[in-house]
Amino acid sequence: MKDAILSSRMNHIDTSLIRKMFDLAGDLKNPINLSIGQPHFPAPRNIVDAAAKALTEGRTAYTQTQGIPQLREAMAAHFREKNGIATQADRVLISSGVSSLLQLLFMATIDPGDRVLLVSPAFLIYRGLVSFFRAEETLLPQTFAADDLKKIPKDRLKLIIYSSPSNPTGYIMKAEQIKALADLAEETGALLVSDEIYALFDYDKKFISAGSIYPETLTLFGFSKSYSMTGLRLSAATGPQTIMKAMTTLQQYTVVCAPSAVQWAGVEALKTDMTPYVDDYRKKRDLIRAGLQGVTEFYEPEGAFYLFAKVPGEDMAFCERAIKEKELLVVPGRIFTNETNWIRISYAAEESVLHRGIDALKELMK
Repeated sequence: MKDAILSSRMNHIDTSLIRKMFDLAGDLKNPINLSIGQPHFPAPRNIVDAAAKALTEGRTAYTQTQGIPQLREAMAAHFREKNGIATQADRVLISSGVSSLLQLLFMATIDPGDRVLLVSPAFLIYRGLVSFFRAEETLLPQTFAADDLKKIPKDRLKLIIYSSPSNPTGYIMKAEQIKALADLAEETGALLVSDEIYALFDYDKKFISAGSIYPETLTLFGFSKSYSMTGLRLSAATGPQTIMKAMTTLQQYTVVCAPSAVQWAGVEALKTDMTPYVDDYRKKRDLIRAGLQGVTEFYEPEGAFYLFAKVPGEDMAFCERAIKEKELLVVPGRIFTNETNWIRISYAAEESVLHRGIDALKELMK
């Protein structure tokens, strides 16, 4: 097939460097995998059983586009009780993963030349969609203060997006920063988008949901990380009625609906106590933070399950050397930021793997 069949948009998106790292590591015998962004534990048994029960009962047909009422009601209650967001089921959209919600969001809001403000380092899919939809990217350091917002371009600003806790740094957005972003949204008419897929992994009780401060926030919630349901593809969003209606309309022509049986598993997931898992990841966070303290510079990991660390030289060369010399897989930081001397380390791994990884990183950092 001739390349001319492809749209010009395909020139503005590329294969994730994470996948390229996997390709390089394909022949490793005993890899130290600190790259993948998913929990290392299986989904709790009660959640799996709920999905199996739904399948056994024949719940395999299409659902309502916006999701089954039982899950939308449960999510609305979760948003109210856990996030402090005043919402109802009719303002909840269930979709197939946060990545699908992000695609619907960009389809609904972005025209070529529009501006998107990202808090940097930023999740790679945000940056990929900005490029794909031919928007203009503005990066704001995650340590920003309110005065820093006076310096950024505001023309055609449509979206303000951040994740908290952050992928890739684990940073948790502070209340005064959320308020500053909300003020910017009010000033410009842009939509504030808070990706809270890692909210459960809040180790020091610092997390604040943007919707509790600014009700016009679009809040994104994912089951993938919280309940180790990455392959089951389930997510939810709540926000202003106009944007929820637009995203729901677009879902009719794209995702159609989230998988029916998985939605019933989501209802069960929201009843599940994940405290033991969170406690385990807190210990792993403390382990890797202590292991690399004084070895290299890194962002303080307050949540999620990542540590974003500085490396000597370029990140790509470091990652390739890590694979060849130590069978260690980490992710080059350039996909999250314009800087090229950082790596993302995932500590969603067994403790024995983390110890091997820490030792390997110490050697490589010399």
